[in-house]
Parts: sequence; structure tokens; C-alpha cells
Amino acid sequence: MLPDSGQIAALPANAGRHRIFRVACMFALAGLIAVVFSSGFTDRAAATHHDCGFVLGFAGLQALIPDAVGDCLENEQHNPGDGITRQATTGGVLTWHKASNWTGFTDGYHTWVNGPLGLQQRLAIERFDWEPESIALSAVADADAQTLAYVTAAIALYEESGLEATTAHYNSQASIEGERSLILVEKATLRALAAPIFRNLVGATLPPGHSLARVVRAVDENGVWLNHLQTNPVTGQREPKRSYFVLHDGLVFGSGHFSVRANLAGIIREYVSNAITLYRNRGLDAAVKYYNSRASVDGELYLFLMDPEDIYLVHPIFPHLRGTDIKDVVGSNGYELGIEIAMATPEGHWVEYLWPNPVTGREEPKTTWVVRYDGHIFASGYYTPDPDAEPPAYVGADPREFTVDYVQRAIERYERDGLESMTQFYNSVAAFEGQFYLFATDANDIYFVHPLLPRLIGTDIKEVKGDDGFELGKELAKATEDQGVWVEYLWPHPATLRDALKVSYAIRHDGLLFASGYYPTPDNREEHTQAYVQAAIDLYESEGLDATVAHYSSTESFDGATFLFLIGADDNYLVHPLLPQRVGTDVKLVRARGVDGAVYNYGEQIAGVTEEGRWFHNLRPGAQGTGSAVHAWVIRHDGLIFGSAYFDDD
Repeated sequence: MLPDSGQIAALPANAGRHRIFRVACMFALAGLIAVVFSSGFTDRAAATHHDCGFVLGFAGLQALIPDAVGDCLENEQHNPGDGITRQATTGGVLTWHKASNWTGFTDGYHTWVNGPLGLQQRLAIERFDWEPESIALSAVADADAQTLAYVTAAIALYEESGLEATTAHYNSQASIEGERSLILVEKATLRALAAPIFRNLVGATLPPGHSLARVVRAVDENGVWLNHLQTNPVTGQREPKRSYFVLHDGLVFGSGHFSVRANLAGIIREYVSNAITLYRNRGLDAAVKYYNSRASVDGELYLFLMDPEDIYLVHPIFPHLRGTDIKDVVGSNGYELGIEIAMATPEGHWVEYLWPNPVTGREEPKTTWVVRYDGHIFASGYYTPDPDAEPPAYVGADPREFTVDYVQRAIERYERDGLESMTQFYNSVAAFEGQFYLFATDANDIYFVHPLLPRLIGTDIKEVKGDDGFELGKELAKATEDQGVWVEYLWPHPATLRDALKVSYAIRHDGLLFASGYYPTPDNREEHTQAYVQAAIDLYESEGLDATVAHYSSTESFDGATFLFLIGADDNYLVHPLLPQRVGTDVKLVRARGVDGAVYNYGEQIAGVTEEGRWFHNLRPGAQGTGSAVHAWVIRHDGLIFGSAYFDDD
């Protein structure tokens, strides 16, 4: 049985945010309810929530799941067109199908049904085998109905006028209705026949690993609804999308609509549910291996997993958390989010807190769904950034000045809150500000703070050496209360955990050593990026393609946060160590948002690059405001395309 929608856990200092979240969900559901009761119904009662009540099987279902159903909003209404009686509640919509005596309730994400097997629960987009096909709780919303009608009209045109006329129309801009456009794919060959938004797809054979190819292979004549994330071509943001695909005469017809952000909750719950399914079917080792890989990460969407003792097993974004206790994690505002997450139950619940967004690099409000299954905690969440938020203080700051300021603020927190509180905070991910984090030792030079490498806690800093043999710990320990020290050395970068040049500042206070540092960027990042790409070309010339692919597919090839992407003569990715799921896919399918905010066919332009090379300037997907640009140098050599990029912190 799937977890119930649960209760949103209360934040001591932010309880209002939970109310806002629930109200936002109810606004979305209110729109759905308005559609349900605005057309096709007879004898509509003029009742209000003050005098309506539950009738028939509705009262029984409400008694079984009172927290989910909530209170009555409208008297029941019957639609003779589909034979279904519906009733709006504060939690969702109750539904009764007289012919099968089927009674159900949906909150828009999950559905509870009281059928022949008693009370059962499923995702709203699913259907039990025994349910009549005429019951369509997942399609009660007007947006779903419009998408279904759009696809049906495309099939009707195909039946009436044939394939050539259908592809001609649905490859034209005239076929686009708002956010809806048609995807038409030949199932047997995976060849895309129509895609007016993604014109680069037309005529191409979808790569086997492409998400659309997986859908095409699986869909049948019964059709399927999918909730997923996709870049909105209007906004350039990854947003929740609800799509319908159906097989007809060997062709897969599909379209969809972008849904309200609240629908992200449903996608998150499905993501967690899928992780549990992988664990159940293939075991813990397979789940840990997959969800610790970059292939499992979809923008800001990723899984973190804890064992029955609440110890991190999985965290693809902050690998240094693995092996630590989630109950020790505290937010930047002091909220003990780890303890709240560790209270997960089989039914699941929501937790809200501040957390770094891997896409924007900023700390943002995050809403996380946590479920305890077979003793383990499975969790994932989504971010709700403030579009008007100012960029973090470290963006554009002088790194040396910011390092000193960061250390001074740690000392001030120690003076204000005491040693225990300061230690707890700076050993958590919440203390990271971009690349900046604190490490600290006691008066005997024993580490008691190190969030990046917690295994160092309890060891003597004076014994720490770099891979090159440099005794960096002894140099840092030379700091006094009157005189801080600056030390340069090689150290793992937080983004890659590969060695990179680091410059750290250390000073003592009350005998304790407080330190932080930064990873300097080259004076000329353009030249550094071009030189990195040229080194890859040189390796290719001297050792061949296989050796080049092997080297640059590993994190050993990282230079700080710099990595290579390599594209073959057929325009398919050969190397992308940060996004390995792209390997084998066509670069021409990639779209991006330029620094002017407009979405364009970035991949098509990469595929057209020449031996002269060129720069591309984009915004990071999902990023907002300053400090979010990415600059890529791409050049063709011997039929291959070599590229790398750097992020603009200014």
C-alpha cells in the first residue's frame, strides 16, 4: 500500500509556512472542484459548507479516513453523463460510481477507494485492475480534459486525412494551443514524426535511453498519464508537467500541460515511491548504488536514504554526509530538521526547512516527503525559491575578505551561543555558503568541526598532509590569537571531492582554532577553460579515443569544478561525468536559457560548432538572478566535439 498523504510536520518557528503550503494546495484543488461542479450536473444544491452533509457511502469513507477527507463543502452532485456522483470536501473530491458501487476519494495526488477488497490506496494517476475504465479520477480536472481532447483531435485528423496531413499540421506553429503541442512517434522505429516545439526531434530516431523513448516503448492503446518534470519553453524553468500518451495504429500520440507548482508534491511522492520499489525489487545495494550516482539526479530532484539507525547511506549532492547521523543535522536557523526527518513513519509526512539547492547553489526553502520503509528512511523534496531574493553575500565578494568575515562570524556565534551550539551548526550542511565552510580544532589542535570530511573529527590537525606531502596542518596550527595565517595547499573541492588548490585563513580564539578558505579561480577563466579543453584534445591525439573517454568519464579528470563533455561524430554524448545519463543521447535534444532569458536550441548550436570553436553563455537551469551564468567553450576536432565550462560568480 502506498503511503498516505500524511501530516505536514510543524516547524516551531515557521509554522505559518505550513499553513501557506496547505492553503496553496487547496487553492489548486479548489480549481479542480470548481470544474467538477460547473458543467454537466443536474439539480445542483444551493448548500454551503454550513448546511451540507455526507450521504450514501461518502459518510462511511469519511469515517475511515477523516483526516484526508476533511469537512463537507458542497452537497453531492450527480452527472448523468458519466454516472458518477461527486462531493467536494476541504480535502478533495468524494466520488461514487453507482453501477459498480465503487466509492472513492482523491486529494489530487493519492486516491483511496472502498471497493470489493475494502479500503485501498493508490496514486491518483494509477488504476486498480478491478476498477471500471469509465472511472477517471485522474482526469476530473479541466486541464486534463483539454489535453485529452487535444490528443483525440490529432487522432481524428489522422483517421480523416492521413499521416502526411497530420504531420504537416502538427509540425506547424498553428497547431500549438497555448502550452499544448503534439508529440508523434512511430512506435516500431522510435522515429519522431511531429514535434513543433522541439523541431530538432523531427525525423530523428530517439536514443534508447531517452525518457520519451522509454514512454513510447511502454505505452499501449489504453493510454497513460504521466507526471514528470520538464523545461517549460516559455519560462525556461523545470516545472511539473502532466502528459497523456496513447498508441493508435502503430503511432504514439502525446501532449501535456504544465501544472501548478503544488503538483510537485505528487511528483516527489512518486519519486520516493519509485525508490522504494527499486529497493524492494533489487535490494539495498542496487538502490544505494543508483541513487548515489549522478544519473539519479534530475536538476534539483534527488533521493537521500538512511539506514534503520538513521545513518546516511545515500546523498548524491553532499557525499560527505554518508556515514553520518541525520539526527545531527541542524538548519541555518537552528531548526533540528534531521530529528524531524528521523521521525518518519510508514505513512510518511512532510518536513519544511532551509537547504542548499544544487541547481542555484543557494539556501532555499525545501519541502521534503519522508517515508520509513523496512526500517530505512526514503526522502526527497522540492524547493520554493523566492524570485525576488537577493543573491548570497559570497556572490561577487572578494574571496579573501569573505573568508575572514566567515571565520569572524563563526567566532561571534561561539561567543553568542556557546561551544555546543556552534559545533552543532558548523558540522551541518546548513553552514555551507557556496564553497565556504568552517573547520575548527580545540586548544590541543584536535578537530571538532569539519562538515566536509567528518572522519577528521577527533584527529590532530598537525598530522594532516596533502597528497603532495605538504604538512598543511602544521602550518595552519601556527595561527595565534594575535596573528592569523594564510596557507595554500591541495584539498578536496566540495563540488567534486577531488583535490584542488585551496587558500585558507586560520586564527585562534579562546585557544580554539577557527579556519575557512576558498578555491581560487584562474585569473583568466576563459584561458583556463580553453587550456583544459586543449589538454583533452592532446590526450586524444596521443592516446586515442578510448583512453580519452575513460579518463574524462572519471572524477579523476576534474580540475576543481572543471570537467569535460565530449560528443561523437553522430552528435551523441560520449562523456559527461556530471550528467552520465546524457551519454548515448543526442546533444541536439538539449535546450538552454540564454543570459537574455530566452530559451533556444543550445544543443543544435553545439552540434554546428566548427574547428574555430565558440563560446556559449547561458543561465543555469532553474537559477535566478545574478551569479547564475555558465560559460561553455566548445570546439570541433577530428569530427568530435570537445567542451568545458565555468560558472560566473559575478
